[in-house]
Amino acid sequence: MNASRFAVDLSARGLLYAIANDRIHAPLPLDAEKNWQLWTEPKSALLQLLSRAYPPKSLRVAYLNEMLDSDHSQGIEAHYDISNDFYALFLDSKYRFYTCAEFKNDTETLEQAQTNKAQYLLSLLKLDGDEKILDLGCGWGAMLRFLQDTGHRGELTGFTLSKEQKIYACEQLDLNVSLTDFITHDFKPAAYDRILSIGSLEHVRPNELEQLYQKTYDALVPGGLAVHQFFSLVREAYPTSMVTIQLFFPGSLLVMHHTHIAAAERAGFKITHDSIHDYRPTLRAWYERLVANQAQALELVGLEIFNRYMTFFPLSWLFFQQHEAELHRIVMAKPA
Repeated sequence: MNASRFAVDLSARGLLYAIANDRIHAPLPLDAEKNWQLWTEPKSALLQLLSRAYPPKSLRVAYLNEMLDSDHSQGIEAHYDISNDFYALFLDSKYRFYTCAEFKNDTETLEQAQTNKAQYLLSLLKLDGDEKILDLGCGWGAMLRFLQDTGHRGELTGFTLSKEQKIYACEQLDLNVSLTDFITHDFKPAAYDRILSIGSLEHVRPNELEQLYQKTYDALVPGGLAVHQFFSLVREAYPTSMVTIQLFFPGSLLVMHHTHIAAAERAGFKITHDSIHDYRPTLRAWYERLVANQAQALELVGLEIFNRYMTFFPLSWLFFQQHEAELHRIVMAKPA
C-alpha cells in the first residue's frame, strides 16, 4: 500500500475510492479469489455506513460537477481506447457486447447469455425488417451485427466516441459506424424508425437528459420506438459510488431513474415497457474470463490497466448488490 496516496484519497474521495485506487496501483497482479472476496463478501453495517456517508454530499457534488466539465470523448477514450484485443479476452467471442447479458440459468455460456439479451431487445424493437435504425453508443457494433445476422434489411447506423471501436466496426465488420457524440449531435427530424441504445445512456449527464430525449423523439417517425438498456440510480443522486466511478469512467454521472422517465414523458414519449434485469452474473463472467487470460492481458495492456479492470468488475458487482442502481430495458413509443 502507498500510505500517503491512500491517506489523501481517503480524506478527499472516501473509503471505497481509496481502496480501489490502491488496488489499481498494486505492485503485482491482484490475486483473483482474494480480490473478488474483498469486494463482494458481506460488510458490517458500520463499514457500509462509513463508505456511503463520506465524503459528505456537498464535497461529492463539488467534485463531480468539476469532473463533468470535461469533454465526453475524454472519458470514453480513457475507458475504451485501450486495446480491442484486450477486450476480446473477456467479452463474448461472437458479438463483443460490453453490456449486461441475460443469463437464464447457471449453465449458460456468456455467448448464449449475450444472444439472449440481443433477442430480448429484438423483441422490444418490433421490426418488420426494413426499418431505419440508429444505435447510440454502438460499441463494437454488436447489436448492429446481430440485426444483420437475423436478416434485417433496413439501413443500420451506429455512433461511437471510441476510435478503437469505430476501427473495428468499420474495418472488421463493414458497418456504417461514425465517430459521433450523440449527446451533442443534431439529429434530422423523422429520420429513423427505431433508435436504440445499450449501455450508453449512463454517459448522459443530468443536465443533458432533457435535450437528448427531446431530439430522440423528434428524430423518430410517428409511431417510431426508442429502445434503451441502461442502469440508473435508485436511492439518491450524487452517492459516494459516483465519486469512485470516476476512476473508471471520468466525467460520467448516473441519473435517478424517475428523472429519466419524467424527461422522456415531457418529450412526448409513452413508456410501454420497463423491466429490471440482473447485471451481476455478467460482471462475474467477465471477471472470470479476464482472470483466465491474465498472461495475455498483462502483455497487451500492462499491470496497472489489468488491475484496474480486476478492481472494476467486482466493485461494479458490489454496486448492484447494494442496490445502488438497477438495469432497465425500456421501450418509449412516439404516438402515430
